[in-house]
Amino acid sequence: MRILFIGDIFGNPGRRALAERLSSLIDDNSVDVCIANGENAAGGRGITANLFKKLRKYGVHVITGGNHSFAIPDNDKIFMDHPAILRPHNYPPGNIGKGTTLFTLEDGRSIGVVNLQGRTFFHETLDCPFRMGKAAIKELRETTPIIFVDFHAEASSEKIALAWHVDGLATAVVGTHTHVQTADEHILPGGTAFITDVGMTGPENSCIGMKPEGVIKRFLLQTYARFEPSNSSPMINGVIIDADDDTGKALSISRIFERLSLP
Repeated sequence: MRILFIGDIFGNPGRRALAERLSSLIDDNSVDVCIANGENAAGGRGITANLFKKLRKYGVHVITGGNHSFAIPDNDKIFMDHPAILRPHNYPPGNIGKGTTLFTLEDGRSIGVVNLQGRTFFHETLDCPFRMGKAAIKELRETTPIIFVDFHAEASSEKIALAWHVDGLATAVVGTHTHVQTADEHILPGGTAFITDVGMTGPENSCIGMKPEGVIKRFLLQTYARFEPSNSSPMINGVIIDADDDTGKALSISRIFERLSLP
């Protein structure tokens, strides 16, 4: 199975990039399933039901989330009603939605997807992603050997540690959240593909998606400054992972970094 994962879709530039390029990217690389992190799809924070439908129309099969999953009020139904959108699995009990799903391809093959959020440098009080993630992976492996994990976390060490924790159980553990693509993609000894951060599908000329002026002001003055999403220089960041259908072990992982010239 060939898996395409798209790094954090940020605002209008990220959506425009996918509208223009995702279909051909899937076809050119003979992709079987496309997963994308969409928690920043709506102006840099959150996702709406309409944008969820658009991303699915562009070719995304499963959409993962993170700390901004619930940033937009009244979007509960997209989490309650559709198995193709996830929020972090280790959110406390009582939250709407779910953090795992099983996606079945037309040819009958299936892939389990797990969405987790880290705890280091986050304000939320979350359940342990290590324990909950491993339990979720083992449960999904009763149905399919191919398990994909989006670990939405700040600290590189936490992401790397989780990948080692589930090495040999998960097909891939990919990091999201920091919006900066890392150059450390590799396969761990047990057969789990890993990259610390896939990066951002959005405006390259920005401070991780936002116009630099407001971010600089915040750092200089240490007081509130309004952040505005940048709308320029769209790019696509992602990874392609090949997995063995029988064992679920990763065979390869490669990065995608494309700059697009769009009007």
